Amino acid sequence: MLVLIFIFVQYPMQNFKISSFVFLIIGMFALIDIFGYITLRNQIITNYDKDIKLLISDLSNKTKDMLTKLLFEYANEKEKIIEKHKYVLKAIESKKMHPLDINLTSLHQEINKDTLRKPYNINILSKALVIMNSTLDKELGFDVSFAKDLFDEHKRENVIYPCPPLFEKSTQSFFTFSDGYINYAGDDKAGVLQISYWYKSREEELKKLQDAIDSYPNVKDVKVFTFGDEGFVHDIIIHKYEAYKPSLQEFYDRIRDGKIIKEKLQKSKYLVEEFTDNGKHLKSISISSNGVIFDNTEVVFSIIIDDTAHLKELQNLNIWMLIVTVLGLVGIVVLSRVRKKEIKLNEQDKFIQSAMHEIKTPLSIITLNNQLRELSFGRDEFTLEIESALKTLQLSYDDMKFSLNTQNENYLIKTISLEELVKERVSYFKTIANSYSKDIVIRTNDKHCEVQMSAIELIRLIDNNISNTIKYAQNESTITVILKNNSLSFHNVGVPIKDTKKIFNKYFRENNVVGGHGLGLSIVHDIVMKYGIDVVVDSDEKNGTTFTYMFKCIKDKS
Repeated sequence: MLVLIFIFVQYPMQNFKISSFVFLIIGMFALIDIFGYITLRNQIITNYDKDIKLLISDLSNKTKDMLTKLLFEYANEKEKIIEKHKYVLKAIESKKMHPLDINLTSLHQEINKDTLRKPYNINILSKALVIMNSTLDKELGFDVSFAKDLFDEHKRENVIYPCPPLFEKSTQSFFTFSDGYINYAGDDKAGVLQISYWYKSREEELKKLQDAIDSYPNVKDVKVFTFGDEGFVHDIIIHKYEAYKPSLQEFYDRIRDGKIIKEKLQKSKYLVEEFTDNGKHLKSISISSNGVIFDNTEVVFSIIIDDTAHLKELQNLNIWMLIVTVLGLVGIVVLSRVRKKEIKLNEQDKFIQSAMHEIKTPLSIITLNNQLRELSFGRDEFTLEIESALKTLQLSYDDMKFSLNTQNENYLIKTISLEELVKERVSYFKTIANSYSKDIVIRTNDKHCEVQMSAIELIRLIDNNISNTIKYAQNESTITVILKNNSLSFHNVGVPIKDTKKIFNKYFRENNVVGGHGLGLSIVHDIVMKYGIDVVVDSDEKNGTTFTYMFKCIKDKS
């Protein structure tokens, strides 16, 4: 803007052409537009990155806080779980019956005495490592064969090792499991005993964390993987989902995903990856940190964010930038074309106005002389031909006059019998139709339809339709005017109309072979729009062409 003021000071206004001034404004606008675009785009990206970092920090801190409390409780319960495991294992092996057939109710009550929420449960696995006997019904049928190597290792080392807290998808709860093979009838691997500890006190914290995740609509998935010193990997689902028992393959897949993420994080504790899934632009952000309580425990936090809305916002900004940038140029082009069209239409209107002045006097003279000739010699074929030509010329004159005066005239509205006026105009056109070797007939069963319209406008509507119907009908054919059920139709057989909507445009002529100014149907269109008359045009080679106008009759004479 300062540059613009400087130019005006240095150079007088009269030295500028309008085009120079316009292009100067466009140039200044373009500079401001580009600067604003760059600033706004950078601001959007900066704010989005800042929001993502705050989101990651918030969720990771809440997750770490929950896991810290979880691991602290695990540290306190670990020795108790081992003691209860030894107690239950001794009791089972002393019963001298197959472990899968033992009723575990009394043992369950015994290990939970002096506890408030009965957090301890007993699972007995078959030799195939499927839970077949349990004090927790949701555990039944779960396949634990993925842990076989770990069970065998604990047996070789003769240790009972309660695993770090695990998240079970079937119960949506955290558990710690001990494990140890059961000796029955000389078979030291007759089954596996598990004593589970249920972290019920952490469920409320998990719910709060899930609610926090749900408050971010662009967060699509959150995964937490814990890696123990024995190579044990476990995944924790902390977003809301419907509880289910995962398949063994799904378990392996999740563990594989965790190992892949951990491997990628070996070089950096913070990893960002972008990918596309089902047309959505996603961003995976992974963070690795050591356990707060156990140095030998590594926690990997992975969050998947849907960037689609953000990228869409940037895309929309680019589109608006493009639109705004070219708007000035497009406006100039459009205005230039509109101006050319207006000039052309104005020239056509001026030509019509000039032609009207040229036609009016000769038309009156020819009409008068033809009437005098008829009085002197009577009506003959020449009189009829001249009369037909004069009527055609008069129709063109009336159309031109109406077209030029339509904006300035307030025509008198009155009640008109539609049938009487249609019969009168059909009679008027009989001579013209005959001169073209065509016939025109009227069919009516609607004697009582009266409309409130200007007679001049209604005549223009009827005359232009009859004139066009005669003009475009086949030779030796019959034109039919039908009045019934408050509708007026004009039918002929001729060349079908290709565009039934464009024919109502001013100066448009679909058939340039047949004469005309392209005014008639434009006048009709203005009239029907003014009075709310519905129009239907049907045209095909088989049935011919029919223009139908639905009038609003005001009363019934009967």
